[in-house]
Amino acid sequence: MKEIISYGRFRCTELSPHKNQGMEITYVEKGLLEWMVEGVSEKVETGSIFFTLPWQVHGSLNLKEPDNTIWHVLFHLEKDYPNPRSQFCLPKAFGFSMDEMKILSSAFSTSSRHSFRATPAMRSLMPALIGELQSTHELREAQSKTLLRAILVELKRIVAGEVIEEGMHSQSEQRVQTLITNLPSSCDQQWTLTEMAAHCGIQRTQLGKIFQKLTGSTPMEYLFRIRMERAKTFLRETDIKIIDIAFECGYGSSQYFSNAFKQSMGLTPSAYRKNRGGLSAAESRNWKNITFRSEAEERNRVKKFSSG
Repeated sequence: MKEIISYGRFRCTELSPHKNQGMEITYVEKGLLEWMVEGVSEKVETGSIFFTLPWQVHGSLNLKEPDNTIWHVLFHLEKDYPNPRSQFCLPKAFGFSMDEMKILSSAFSTSSRHSFRATPAMRSLMPALIGELQSTHELREAQSKTLLRAILVELKRIVAGEVIEEGMHSQSEQRVQTLITNLPSSCDQQWTLTEMAAHCGIQRTQLGKIFQKLTGSTPMEYLFRIRMERAKTFLRETDIKIIDIAFECGYGSSQYFSNAFKQSMGLTPSAYRKNRGGLSAAESRNWKNITFRSEAEERNRVKKFSSG
């Protein structure tokens, strides 16, 4: 499809602030990311769908993002839109009527948020689209357009709040979800798999399966991400000593914490604090002056991540 600029499934290890000459849609299969759009921070968790429009500068607040897996597609609109618009035209090849485009574009343009919980339909549609784009069969383009149309309609329903959150399927899942919700405020505890399972009243193997379903991670992987998020917040927003941050995040020593932090973020806690997260002061002030990333740059970036 000539409308598609880039697509793929990959680990997004960094996302410096930029603008794309098209609409970008990303499904986060696994991860706990901190991205911004137009200077406003948004948490992007496992199971989230995230979108941006051409005029919106977006990127990561961190120099390096922890382990994650995303499904991504970037496509041209009917015209270039360097400035904000309340409505815009999708490619004619997608087959939407003018009235349908007004409904879709208005929902996307007026949304104050860009990250939402993906519906079951969206969780299957994004991988299906990428798989189709990567295929070679003769009806590849027709099927890709069908899937992308469905994704845009489903995204509009999500953004407009027209979908109902799926319910938990069992009491065990409800108890694990409660643990997940409470982990950020209790990650200083010395949690073990056995203690987590006992807290939820289930076996360790069942705990692992439910965690994988709800978060895309094992219990200990998810706990590690939560601890890193808490540490980053302390480092950015307070002057608390690093040894005290280590204790607040469940680490028994500053050295153990520093090693874990550097392995995850690619720099020491002190260096992270010095940069206040990742964006330099100049970048934070000048994000409005960022120009479009070229199509070649975008494709090379996706290629690098996909092969990494």
